[in-house]
Amino acid sequence: MAAIARRPRLPLYAALTAAVILSACSLLKQAQTPEDKQEHAQHLVQTGKHAEAAQAYAELATLDPAAHDNYQLLSAEQWLAAGNIGAAKQAFAAVSADARTKLPVPRALVAAEIAYAENDGARAIHELDQIPVPTSADQAQNYWWIRGRSAFITAHPVEGTRALVERERWLADPASLRANRSELYERIRSAAERGQSLKAPAKTDPIVLGWLELGPVAVSLARDPMRATAALNNWKRLYPQHPANDSVLASASTQIAAASEFPDQIALLLPLSGRAEAVGAAVRDGFIAAYLEQDPAKRPRLRIYDVTTATVSGAYNQAILDGAGFVVGPLTKEDVAAVIPLSNGRVPVLALNFLGDSVSTPANFYQFALSPEDEARSVARRAAADGRLNGVAIVPANEWGNRVAAAFADELSHLGGSVLDSRRYETAQVDFSDLIKQVLQVHVVKGEPVTHRTDAAFVFVAAGSAGVARQILPQLKFHYAGDVPVYSTSDSFEPDVTANSDIEGMLFPDMPWMVASDPVTVQIRDGVRAAWPARTARRDRLYAFGFDAYRLVPTLRSKAAAQTSQISGVTGKLHLDEHNRVHRDFDWAQIKNGVPNSL
Repeated sequence: MAAIARRPRLPLYAALTAAVILSACSLLKQAQTPEDKQEHAQHLVQTGKHAEAAQAYAELATLDPAAHDNYQLLSAEQWLAAGNIGAAKQAFAAVSADARTKLPVPRALVAAEIAYAENDGARAIHELDQIPVPTSADQAQNYWWIRGRSAFITAHPVEGTRALVERERWLADPASLRANRSELYERIRSAAERGQSLKAPAKTDPIVLGWLELGPVAVSLARDPMRATAALNNWKRLYPQHPANDSVLASASTQIAAASEFPDQIALLLPLSGRAEAVGAAVRDGFIAAYLEQDPAKRPRLRIYDVTTATVSGAYNQAILDGAGFVVGPLTKEDVAAVIPLSNGRVPVLALNFLGDSVSTPANFYQFALSPEDEARSVARRAAADGRLNGVAIVPANEWGNRVAAAFADELSHLGGSVLDSRRYETAQVDFSDLIKQVLQVHVVKGEPVTHRTDAAFVFVAAGSAGVARQILPQLKFHYAGDVPVYSTSDSFEPDVTANSDIEGMLFPDMPWMVASDPVTVQIRDGVRAAWPARTARRDRLYAFGFDAYRLVPTLRSKAAAQTSQISGVTGKLHLDEHNRVHRDFDWAQIKNGVPNSL
C-alpha cells in the first residue's frame, strides 16, 4: 500500500495579507497612527500571532478613520488565519459600503476567503466574479488560489484545475510551486475517488489535461499501488514534460516499491471453525484477494492458522517456528490479549482488534479494527462541521450502544456541542413511536399543528443494523421530524436500492469499499464479489478489512506509516496513533433515491 502524505498546507492567508497591504499602500502611508503600531501589527503577522495581529489592526482602524476599511479588512483576514470565522465576519461587517468601489479587490478577496472558510464555494466564486482578475502577483495568486479551491469543493474539478494551474503563473519561488502542485494532486485524486467528472472539453491546455488524466492514476497509486505501474508509465509516456513528473510523481516509484516489500513469509491467524468461522473466513478471503493482486513472482509465502483448532498461543508459536516474518491476527479481543505476552517485538504483529488504552504492548505490535467508536467520533465531527452542535441521540441498549454513545458525546463535547437528550431501544424493538416522541418532545394538540423541540439540530441514530435504521427513519418522518437531519453509522447502510428508500436523506460515514465509485475501488470490490458472491452478500466490510490488513503489512514493516499522516485504503484513510493503533477516516455519503451519494 502506498503511503500517502497529508496534503502540505499552504501558508494560510499570508499572500492575502500581502495583497491587501499592497492594495492599501497609499492609504497606509497617509495614516496618522504611529509608525511603530503598523510595524508591530506586521511583525505579529510574520511571527504567526494572527489573533493578536487581528486585534492590532482593529485598534489601528479605530485610531485612523481615514484608513479604517483597510485595517478592518486586514483584521478580518488575520482572524481567518487564526481560525476564528465568527470574529472575521464581525470585522468584515465593520467595513463600510464604500469599500466596494474604493477597495474592490481586497474587499472581494476577504469576502471570498470568508465564504470558503464556511465551506460555501459557490458564494466565494460569486464574490470573485464581482472583480476583474487582479494584475498584481500577490493578489492574482490569491485570487486563483481561492477560486481553485472553491471550484473543487463545489464538485467542479475541471474549473478548479484550471484555476490552480493559472495560479502558478504568479508564484515565483520553488517552494510555493511545489506546494501548489501537491495540493492540486491531492484535490484531483479526491475528485477522482468521488467519481466526479474529469472529462476536459476540446482544446484544453495540455498541462490542465495532464492533471485531469492523472486523477485515476493517483487513485490507483493510493489504493492499488501494486497494479499502478502500467497506468503510471502510460501517463508519463503521454506527458513527459508535465510539471507533475518532477514534483508529485517523483516519489511514485518509491511508493510502489515500498508497497511490494513484503517479508518472505506471512502468518495469518484467524478463527476458521466454530462460532466465529463466518467472520474469520470473510477476513481471510479479503486478505487473499489482496494477496492475489500482487505479481506472483513477488508474493511472499502465506500460511494460515485456525486458532480454534488449537490454542491461539499454540498457533502463534507454531507460526514463529515455521518462519513467519510478519504475523497478522488474531481477531477477537481475548485472542489478541493472549498473544501480547508471547510477542517479543522481533516479529511484527498486526492484531485485528483494539485493546484498551491501558494495555501495554511490545514493540512492533500494531492493532487494526473496524471500530464503531471511530465512526461515532467521525459523525460528531461532521455534525459540528455542518454547524449542528446540539442534537439528540437514539442508540441501542447494549454494550455496543453504550460505547458508541459515549464516544459520540465525548467528541461532540470537545467540539463545543452537546447531546441534549438520548434514548435507548431494545434490539428486537420495532415500534419506536414513544421513544421518538420523548426524545424530540413531540407535542400534539387536537386542531393545531404538531410541533417538536427546536433546539435539536440533528438526530444521531446508532442503528447497529440496516434493518433497524429502515424502521427508525420512517417513524421519525411519520412523527413530523422529517425536517431534522439524521446522522447514523455505517451499519445503517447495506446496498439495496429498494430497501434504502426508507432511509432517504440519511447522512453516514462508511468505507470506500462500500460507497466509492472510482474505477480502482470498483474493480477491486467487483472482483472480490464475483469470486465469492454468496459469502460477500452480508459481510462486505469484513472482506475490505482483510484486504487492507494485507496491504498494511509492508507499510508497517518498513515503518512508513510512522513517517506519513495518512495511508489510503479501501476501509478508509488510515493513520497510526501513539499506541500503534490504526484508525480510519471515512468517506461521507447521503442516501438519495436509494443510493449513497458522496459528499
